[in-house]
Amino acid sequence: MKTSDPDLKFPALLLDASNPTLFCGVLEDTENWGFQSSKDGVALENIFPLVQEVIDQSKIRIDEIKCFLYCEGPGSVLGLRLAAMALETWRQLSPGQTALFAYNSLQLTAHLLAKDLGGTDALLISDWKKDAWNAVRIHEGKVSTNEVVDDAALAQSALPVYHLPQRKGWQTPPESAQALTYEPERIIELISVEPLLKKTDGVELSQKAANTFAKWTPQRHRAPDAQLAPEK
Repeated sequence: MKTSDPDLKFPALLLDASNPTLFCGVLEDTENWGFQSSKDGVALENIFPLVQEVIDQSKIRIDEIKCFLYCEGPGSVLGLRLAAMALETWRQLSPGQTALFAYNSLQLTAHLLAKDLGGTDALLISDWKKDAWNAVRIHEGKVSTNEVVDDAALAQSALPVYHLPQRKGWQTPPESAQALTYEPERIIELISVEPLLKKTDGVELSQKAANTFAKWTPQRHRAPDAQLAPEK
């Protein structure tokens, strides 16, 4: 067993609420699950029963967990925030003893896809907002950093396109795109060989860009062709 960080200790609890299928598991080390389980449904109603099942089946207590692994996104905003709230709460049970490590759902899927394709180039996308997609390029087995591509750039791409569905989709992927199944349980195939995990001081969620706001100038509403009446 190899670990890339001395703070990555076991048993470790992994919680992923980025996808319509919630996933949780206890890692004995970087290559073996003590127990893992998944559940379809609303995050608010299913996160806690899922974690309880995994803890019970692993025959450990939540305060015996040495490390939390979590998905920072992209994915379901509500699911990610609920998972963050739960992890920060449980972490208080063992202050100073439980490290946090984040991973990115698109990066995880891209590395798995690169492994499965065996060197074939590809473009992996997931929904972001109307006319824009999260994207990762795979070239000669290497995975790029996350970027954003618009519909025009996506239409011009000559690469085979793979699509990672998420809880809420704002648009339809290209007809040629091949849908993938999100497989967080396969992280043990990569955790020792790829730089997937990032240590964090608190639960951090991924962001594409900062919000921007336009200054509002108050004025009276007028019909487009309305004319001002002459003053008397």
